Amino acid sequence: MAVQMNAVRTQLPLVLGETRVDGKAYEFHPAQVQGEWVPEQTLFLDNQIYQGQAGFDVLMPIRLAGTNINVLVNRGWVAGSGDRSRLPGVVTPQGMQRITGFIRERTPRVGSVGIEARNGIVWSEVTPAAFAAWAGFSVQPLVLYQTSVAEDGLIRDWPSPGSGADRNRGYAVQWFAMALVTAALWGYYGIRGKKKDDKVT
Repeated sequence: MAVQMNAVRTQLPLVLGETRVDGKAYEFHPAQVQGEWVPEQTLFLDNQIYQGQAGFDVLMPIRLAGTNINVLVNRGWVAGSGDRSRLPGVVTPQGMQRITGFIRERTPRVGSVGIEARNGIVWSEVTPAAFAAWAGFSVQPLVLYQTSVAEDGLIRDWPSPGSGADRNRGYAVQWFAMALVTAALWGYYGIRGKKKDDKVT
C-alpha cells in the first residue's frame, strides 16, 4: 500500500481548476493550485502532535484565480499556546499564490476521541463537504496538503503514506483522554469516600 501511494506521489501534479476532482480517487496524488487565500474562513484541526508537542493544523481555503471555486488547503502545523482560549496567530501571504502539495480525501480521524467535535473554528476533523456547508461556498471535494515552501512559520513535515504516524497520533490522543478521565474518576471517588468517612466519624 505504501509503495503504491509513494508511486502515485511521483507523478506529474494535477492543476486544480473548476473541474471537480474526486479526492478519494486521487488520494496522495500531487496537485497544484493558483489563487488567493481566504483567511476569514480559517479552521484549526485540533489534537495534532508534532515531536511530542500539542498544536493544530491550519486549514484555509484558497480561491482559484478567475473563479468562485475554492480549494481547502492544510497549510501546516503550528504549536498551541497551552491556553485553548487563545489560538495561535497565522501569517498569511497576500496576493496571488501558487501552492503545490498532495491530495487527501479529508483530514484523517484522530482515534475515536471527539469525532466531529467543533468548538468555534477548532474542529476535531474536517471534510470538504462539512467545510463547504460551514463556509457557505463551493469547494473542491478534497484537501490539499501543502508541501511548497512559504515564509509563514508553519511546519509541513507530513508523515509518509503508510508510516502509521496518523494512527500513532490517534493513539496518543486516546491515551491522553483516558488518563484525564481516570484522574477525574479517582478525584471524584476520593472526595466522595472522604465525605463518607467524615460522616461516620
